[in-house]
Amino acid sequence: MVRHRNLVISLLATLSAVLGFGAVAHAHSGLAAASPGPGVTVGGEITEIQMYYGDLITTFDATVTSPSGVELAVSTEMLSDIQGLITLDEPLSEEGEYAVRHTITSFDSDIVEAAYLFTYEASAPSPQLIFLPEEESGTPWIVWVAVGIGVLVIAVLAWRLIGSLRRRSAAAAAATSAAD
Repeated sequence: MVRHRNLVISLLATLSAVLGFGAVAHAHSGLAAASPGPGVTVGGEITEIQMYYGDLITTFDATVTSPSGVELAVSTEMLSDIQGLITLDEPLSEEGEYAVRHTITSFDSDIVEAAYLFTYEASAPSPQLIFLPEEESGTPWIVWVAVGIGVLVIAVLAWRLIGSLRRRSAAAAAATSAAD
């Protein structure tokens, strides 16, 4: 009986650990909003790019590449724990698609690199802050495997318990019949 109890406790501890560490893998949410944002067409005088992150950041760096492939002269600055600012030395003038590459260090020291594109057309509307939809991470497959193993273990233990109770009932009934 003690052996079974220790087995159940060990299995529950293992299952808890697997499920607990499965959630840690999705700690970074990345870019949450930007102006100009990914995929938009903007115009007017663009002298800066604002970037907001879904998690706390400790460092921020970025580059901007023009439609002709030239890396623009920029300066970067962290305005807060979630906001970075790219200031262009000169306003955008060349029409076409610009690439924004940004690198952050998250609060837990992971380095995250990403990029997006936006289009500049002088006659288009001025940029607005664009909030990006949250990524659908879904449930990691390892969690489903752990849940499946947990359900299987519980089913086996329940089946063994029922068998043990039936044997005990049968033995008690046999003892009662023998006594009569």
